[in-house]
Amino acid sequence: MTTADKLYKAAKKLPEPVVAEILDFARVPAKKMAGECASGNEMLIDMAGGLETSTTFFGDPSEIQQRLRDEWQ
Repeated sequence: MTTADKLYKAAKKLPEPVVAEILDFARVPAKKMAGECASGNEMLIDMAGGLETSTTFFGDPSEIQQRLRDEWQ
């Protein structure tokens, strides 16, 4: 059994959102191999995805930092 076969077998047992994360992760090396990543002109937000709809990172930066600190206490 190849590694791809093992991955497919394991992925079939997982919930769809987890499989979607695995697929996103797998696309990174594929883009690197195709030379599509990190030419130096991309912004990190463009490569990683946006947080514009995130409730965690919405608002004043100082308030965001305080909320994140409060989570650990």
